Amino acid sequence: MLRDLIHSFRWLRTHPLFAISVTGILALGVGADTAVFSIVDAVLLHSLPYESSPGLVRIIGASAKRANLALSAADYLEFADRRDLFTVTAPLIRDYGVTLTGAGEPFQLTALRTSGAMFTMLGVHAQLGRTLLDADDQPNAPNLAVLSYGLWQRHFHADPAAIGRSVTVSDGYFTIIGVMPPEFDFPAPEVEMWMNVHLTAASPGPAQVAARLKPGITVSQAQAALEPVAHQLEQQKPIDHAGLRLELTPWSDVIPRQNRLTLIFILAAVGLVLLIACADVGGLLLSRAVERQKEIAVRASLGAGLWQVARQLLAEGLTLAVLGSLVGVAVARGVLAVLTNQLTGLPVNLPHLQRISLNGRVLLFNTALCLALAILCSLAPMLFARKIDLQSVLRAGGGVRQQGSARLFSTLIAAETGFAFLLLVGSGLMLHSLIRLEQTDRGFHPDHVLTLRVPLGGGTSDQSKGKYDTKPRQMAYYRAILERIERIPGVRAAAFVNNIPLSGASTMLTFQKGSVMVSARTISAHYFTAMGIPLIEGRFFTDVEENKPPGVVINQTMARQRFPDRDPLGQHLDGEKGPGTGPEVIGVVKDSSLTNYDSPAGPEEYVSYQQVLFGTFLSTFVVRTTGDPLKLGDTIRKEVWTVDPDQPVVKVETMDDIVADSIWRPRFSAWLLSVLGALALVLACAGIYSVIAYTATLRAREVGIRVALGATPAKVIALILREAMWPVALGLAASLGAALGLAHLLTGLLYETGSSDPAAYLASGALLLIVGGAASARPAMTAAAADPVQSLRSE
Repeated sequence: MLRDLIHSFRWLRTHPLFAISVTGILALGVGADTAVFSIVDAVLLHSLPYESSPGLVRIIGASAKRANLALSAADYLEFADRRDLFTVTAPLIRDYGVTLTGAGEPFQLTALRTSGAMFTMLGVHAQLGRTLLDADDQPNAPNLAVLSYGLWQRHFHADPAAIGRSVTVSDGYFTIIGVMPPEFDFPAPEVEMWMNVHLTAASPGPAQVAARLKPGITVSQAQAALEPVAHQLEQQKPIDHAGLRLELTPWSDVIPRQNRLTLIFILAAVGLVLLIACADVGGLLLSRAVERQKEIAVRASLGAGLWQVARQLLAEGLTLAVLGSLVGVAVARGVLAVLTNQLTGLPVNLPHLQRISLNGRVLLFNTALCLALAILCSLAPMLFARKIDLQSVLRAGGGVRQQGSARLFSTLIAAETGFAFLLLVGSGLMLHSLIRLEQTDRGFHPDHVLTLRVPLGGGTSDQSKGKYDTKPRQMAYYRAILERIERIPGVRAAAFVNNIPLSGASTMLTFQKGSVMVSARTISAHYFTAMGIPLIEGRFFTDVEENKPPGVVINQTMARQRFPDRDPLGQHLDGEKGPGTGPEVIGVVKDSSLTNYDSPAGPEEYVSYQQVLFGTFLSTFVVRTTGDPLKLGDTIRKEVWTVDPDQPVVKVETMDDIVADSIWRPRFSAWLLSVLGALALVLACAGIYSVIAYTATLRAREVGIRVALGATPAKVIALILREAMWPVALGLAASLGAALGLAHLLTGLLYETGSSDPAAYLASGALLLIVGGAASARPAMTAAAADPVQSLRSE
């Protein structure tokens, strides 16, 4: 076998173009597939890197009204000490908006209030300093904080002296006691600080609980054992806890369904690219084997057995597979770096991105894949070698075209055409969906609008503390900032709102107990002007709205639903004293996007901040400018810090950027699928060209006879094109059903685009037919232009 390998290296060295083509195609297919598999493996498949991760469970509350009900601290304490079920439990109270000062400019981050039991449960240790301990949960314990590695790097400049430093977190003082390793991101990647919690029955409750099951206890057993606890809690609060359930699930990273589908479909797409590469390589090797019939015949006539011939072909295939895999690893590293950089820049926190690498598991998969490719690529030539007629080959002096090889060639063309069609259809559907999404009317004009958040307090308390502990003080603070922004040259309109469109956040409000809650926004007077939301009828708020009777502005959907048969202006919503006793409708505005792009417009009301101010007011300023809005960013920051230098200014971005970020998933999917579709198209074109070129060479004698008998070059070209395009057409027809089925799975990722959209199928099919015809045209013209005398003389 060693002699065969040495011979294969010599043969490939004398045919560099062939070796480079096969190696390059294998490297592209294997490299892309390995890179994407590495990402999917790290994000979706890899187990949690903590001790006893299979025993970790998540406990959340659910009621008849809400699928995710935040438990109170008293609720949690009812089952926290069930040592018959759990070895340890830990509350997870996430705070999405804490303000950190004392480390340069004030900034906002997401923190987690938890107990020392969480770190004990996970079996993790700090990279610097220490983690929280059980003793830190005591009521008299000082406020302590553990930093994420990224936060320590960015805002503390990786200074070891940060340990022991005191910082202000919202309105409290905390001492930094540790820094976690880079790979620690529990329970979610956006959490950058872990703080101790002094939990009592009156404390804010955890949104979820982490627990480790006692050995021998299953999830279903623990679920059943907690049913009496849930029933008891329901009896204590029959209204708030109606239908309460305590749901246990094995701890896994909560990845939204659409994000998961996106990664899976990308993996499927690169799988199709790999299959096309396999078909290409199989066609090239088979074509080369057909061309080498005379060489094989001579070797066989000199006494070489079938196994010797097959072994030589297998050695060449293995050599090419090894070279392709080695280059494929380099390609995989480059593709992985590009994709990881793209994923890191997305406005979503996918878990475990820092652990993405070509680890041993992926390299093992890559090795097995290369061996499979070697066998696959060598199988067809080995089978073909068995059918060689030595006398006919030696008599012909060249290659003999056999019916079996022709069918195999046609099968390869049909296969790679079908695979490319599947990928192009998916790419076309995603592009069409993205175009529809970008053209949709969102109800506002995002151009020339700058947004910036100036939050007060955090999300774990109903009320802000410190100097902004009352609503009048909060209103005065925002009013002072607004007055300064409005005086900046280049500002056309300025306002603030608690939740801007497409921010992913919403606030529900009701004026009558027990009535249906609707989405509501607290706004200042010029919000609609700053956002470019048109007024349908009525009027906007004014700057002196607190001196007038309570009023409300509603959107078109709410006007149609609440007042279907009468003019909504002057009507009253429900209030505390009953139907029709609430605020008066003073205006109706156009529907605008709510939390994300794929949520349909629902009923929504707008309330003046001077009348209703939510407990913790996380405010976003919106500023419409005459020029480039980003040029005013630094000026506006300075004006905010002039009012209060300790308040953070976060997320300074244009409304155009927010719109773009809201559609990151379809944009990223369409971009990547388009790149893979283009790659599939190039590979399919190369495969069709190589097969037709080799088969045209083998038909030189037949073409010479046809020309000698009077066939024109046009007829010869038409004959070769017709036989080349039949497999392409058959591949398209055979893959149509599969394309419809696979596209149906894309429905959850498409926006106002059906999975059977004919434009995508017709365009993809037409493009492949054009590419197939173009790839076949040159070999056909070359064959038609050949001298028939030279072709016949070789016989």
